[in-house]
Amino acid sequence: MRSVLTNYIIAIIRILGLMALLQVSACHRGADYIPDKEYPKLPCKVLGACDATVMKYLKKFNKRGIKVITIGQDYLISIPASALFEDQTPHLKWASYGLLNEIVIFLKQFRKVAINVTSYSSKYVSVHRERALTLARSRVVGEYLWSQGIDSRFVFTQGLGSDKPIVSYSQGGDTSPNARIEITFRDAVA
Repeated sequence: MRSVLTNYIIAIIRILGLMALLQVSACHRGADYIPDKEYPKLPCKVLGACDATVMKYLKKFNKRGIKVITIGQDYLISIPASALFEDQTPHLKWASYGLLNEIVIFLKQFRKVAINVTSYSSKYVSVHRERALTLARSRVVGEYLWSQGIDSRFVFTQGLGSDKPIVSYSQGGDTSPNARIEITFRDAVA
């Protein structure tokens, strides 16, 4: 029978042998690990997009009476209804296609998951007519944006009639600042 000291020495020798075997077997793997000098960056822009293009379109929109409001990552594009539609109809003007194409180019500068197209009108004959008109207008704009290949998973459309007026304007029609189309989206970082 072995003594306790002998068993202890044998256990230590076995552990040291196992450690030496692991070190020797790991030596053939190559040189030391050298980390990359460049740190990975989070993507913030779409390939081919640039800030100069965004600024160019912001100036163009401002000259045409289109407001672009940004709060952090949230964007709101407010377009007067008279710039896109015939008076009190959901039919696009021929001249509005160029404007919508510029808006599509602007939207393609950002990563986004969803786009909301909301249409408003001024007070008119009936609440039901206002809602039907604004819903039809928002659907027309949403379908056109989708047909132009914007990179968004969802395009939501909503017609709110004369809800949420921005000024108190007694006259009806599309000359009112309340008759507008708002396109909202959030710029996704990754």
